[in-house]
Amino acid sequence: MARYKTTEGQRESDKLGFEIKNLGGESKDVVDLAKYKQPEESVNAETSAFEQVLLHLNISDRGAFDSKFTQLWQEASDDNKLLSVLICEIDFFKAYNDNYGHQGASFMLLVVGLALKNICEKYDCFLAHYKNQEFAILMKGGDQQKVIEVSESLRKAVKASRTEHKYSNVSKVVTLSIGISTTYPTSPKKFMQEGDSALCEAQTSGRDKACAHFSHKKIDLSEDAIQEGTNNLSGKEKEEEKEEEIIDRRELEENRYSATSNDLTDNQAEEKSKQTDDVYPVNIGNSSLQKSMLEMGVADRSAFHHNFVKLWEQSLEEKELLSMFMCEVDFFAAYVRNYGEQASDDVLLIVAAALQGISKKVGTSAFRIDGEKFVILFKGGNATKAFRISEALHKAIAHSAIAHKYSDARDTVSMSIGLSSLFPSDLSSKKMLMVEASTALREAANGGKNRTSVY
Repeated sequence: MARYKTTEGQRESDKLGFEIKNLGGESKDVVDLAKYKQPEESVNAETSAFEQVLLHLNISDRGAFDSKFTQLWQEASDDNKLLSVLICEIDFFKAYNDNYGHQGASFMLLVVGLALKNICEKYDCFLAHYKNQEFAILMKGGDQQKVIEVSESLRKAVKASRTEHKYSNVSKVVTLSIGISTTYPTSPKKFMQEGDSALCEAQTSGRDKACAHFSHKKIDLSEDAIQEGTNNLSGKEKEEEKEEEIIDRRELEENRYSATSNDLTDNQAEEKSKQTDDVYPVNIGNSSLQKSMLEMGVADRSAFHHNFVKLWEQSLEEKELLSMFMCEVDFFAAYVRNYGEQASDDVLLIVAAALQGISKKVGTSAFRIDGEKFVILFKGGNATKAFRISEALHKAIAHSAIAHKYSDARDTVSMSIGLSSLFPSDLSSKKMLMVEASTALREAANGGKNRTSVY
């Protein structure tokens, strides 16, 4: 049987709505989100899968934000503490959605959400997806300088994600404008209006910056304005600030998550990853994760077997091809070991959302059968159609652009896929299809990962 161990080669686009290209040529300097030409579509924040991923990442929705706002307003009023709201909007989002399409924009929002989440956890802020391309953040306590520090960290984190945006007028990557309002609580309505007013100021004065209302005074937090303010610092203060900036930049570039600390050097960690990746115990019993998967429509192993029997019988009766895609996240054990279980669960959710998104486009569904392993069954079409689907799956994972510096395949999370197709008959069996798909997956993994192998 012919076996194709790489995804390279010329592909044609088909009815999936994806332009199939070679994944191996993607730039490592800028995250490349494929150009899905679907200008008529818009991102719908109410989409179940997208919403469930955000909630699992501890990024709340508008309703939770409103409740938290009321709670913190009362607490800040009782404690006589400052309350700040930071309203964040992705610059030139409409241009992004028009040119990259619904799928690309959805993944970009997840990447931005993860970047904001990391900073909010560091500063103990409350993060919510407010509406469409906007995120809102609440911060109780601190002072004006602290709020400036948080806003700059948020803006830099999004920029450091290096998510490509060819259609932005301010940068080649996705950037963020931030409107800030701080007050000692009195009127909630006026407080939010000032945040919106500051956001408008940030956008009309050039974007990729934060503007704030502090005690009814507008403050421009653009890089030029901040640099001008630092000119008056003493030599020692400048030195300390420069050192903190270097440390902050290094942390952002290395990882959008807080990696678990260890005593190994990078080379030792990578070597240990190679030695133990196949035997490292992965937590697959997380009921919260499984619940989120089910809510997204990604069922478990038992549901997969039921669906397998059903599709096998239909394919046998209708004399149609049945294809199985065995998918596995590359170097996932190394990810768990270095980034922690919570970040790893987040990755599995984003991967599941990506696979389910492609599956729905071709009229099927994804199943999580074990740890970082997923299976998709597709009835109909031909071998070429099946291979194009596998290419679309690869692209969907690449679009998530999740940093994975412990992977030997690429610097972001990737996936290996084993593909097998046959016409069900008395001479074949379900077990045969599964064995062939598993064999193909093993060949893809042994061949360097981040590829499709066809058996």
